[in-house]
Amino acid sequence: MTNLTTTPLSAEVKVTTANAHDEAEHSPFMDDLLSGRSGREEFVRLTGQLWFVYDALESACRTHADDPRISPLIDRRLERLPALEADLSTLLGEDWRDRLAPRPATSAYTHRLRTCAPHELAAHHYTRYLGDLSGGQVIPTMLRRHYDLTEGMSFYSFDEIDKIKPYKDAYRARLDDLPLDEAERQQFLEEAVEAFVLNTAMFDDLAR
Repeated sequence: MTNLTTTPLSAEVKVTTANAHDEAEHSPFMDDLLSGRSGREEFVRLTGQLWFVYDALESACRTHADDPRISPLIDRRLERLPALEADLSTLLGEDWRDRLAPRPATSAYTHRLRTCAPHELAAHHYTRYLGDLSGGQVIPTMLRRHYDLTEGMSFYSFDEIDKIKPYKDAYRARLDDLPLDEAERQQFLEEAVEAFVLNTAMFDDLAR
């Protein structure tokens, strides 16, 4: 049974998550990093924690790839794990795996990604990848400006997507068409808020 709500899910989730999104975006860790008040080391630490997040997210997406409550969103062109591994090899060296460990907040985040239901995973898919395609596109410019970074940022480049805005519009249309009933729709919205809360906790953990 699909939902009968007239407001598109893509519009409703944007409103529902507005406060949590703002809190994550303006966490002290990210504010300091993007305003030039921290340094290259903090960027490297963030990149390392993101590897654990995307390893869990993309593994979970493969597990649920045939479930219609998330499968329309899954696209190999979005996958970030290969880019993160290339970046970490550049930033930390070939032994980067031996030098990484998840922070407690990151472990909580990845546990959630690996255990949530497919329609809840869709909320995490939306918050991560749409964020990467939106505000995430500004991050390399800020890093270059403040820290003279010129490499190790391929995570932010979606080379296989020709035009980002049409892609995002098509993604939102697929999101709106997910076959969710009313209970699943509400759970999606709640999980999208939780996704931003988990991101904020990861940033706060990094700040400590």
